[in-house]
Amino acid sequence: MEQRFISAKPVSSVPLSVRQVSSAYFLLTLALALTVAGVFFGIGFALPLLSSGWVFVLFIGEIALIFSARIWSKSYPLNYVLFAVFPLLSGLTLTPLIMSVLAGYVNGAAILLNAVITTTLLTGVAAVSTNFITRDIGSVAGRFMFNALIGLIIFGLLQLFVPGLRGPGMEMIVSAVGIVVFGMFLAYDIQRLRRGTAMGESPFLLALSLYLDIFNLFLYVLRFMLAVSGRRR
Repeated sequence: MEQRFISAKPVSSVPLSVRQVSSAYFLLTLALALTVAGVFFGIGFALPLLSSGWVFVLFIGEIALIFSARIWSKSYPLNYVLFAVFPLLSGLTLTPLIMSVLAGYVNGAAILLNAVITTTLLTGVAAVSTNFITRDIGSVAGRFMFNALIGLIIFGLLQLFVPGLRGPGMEMIVSAVGIVVFGMFLAYDIQRLRRGTAMGESPFLLALSLYLDIFNLFLYVLRFMLAVSGRRR
């Protein structure tokens, strides 16, 4: 016969982890939707954003929100406001890139669509893979992931000043590394949620980590596809 036990803990404290995971995924979905809204809103302002330099101001605002997330994520209702502002800014700063792809490549629209589909599929693969990975991803590949991330940042800065590093071949290699790295970060963050090792952490921080994983994964997928099959006008 099935035995049932009644917990002595208050009912509200028992499903804490479930509520936290649900909140994180809800916030992630909201952030992705707001990013799309930011892109559509920014389409009408792509040229002014670039010509006036406001896109760089918005980008700095994004960075500031990321580094101050542990502070504002604890303050209600500021956490909801700033969490909503962040993906909107991301969408706005992404708009000039999307417009340049559409305007600069004959098959730009197809590449963007394929990048979205591929990112969605890779996100699903990362989620499914956590069902079969028994060891903690961070403990096994944490050092590689961190060093590779630093390497991508440094190389990205070098590309700004060294035109020779922007060729299609180099873009393919760098973007492929970026896809692997952020795919691993995504799987790691999903694993943390599923195993409960992130319990006690703010749902806003958890959702922000997942969002940044997916956002950067999309950017590297897009770069890879442009390098492989992009046909400039």
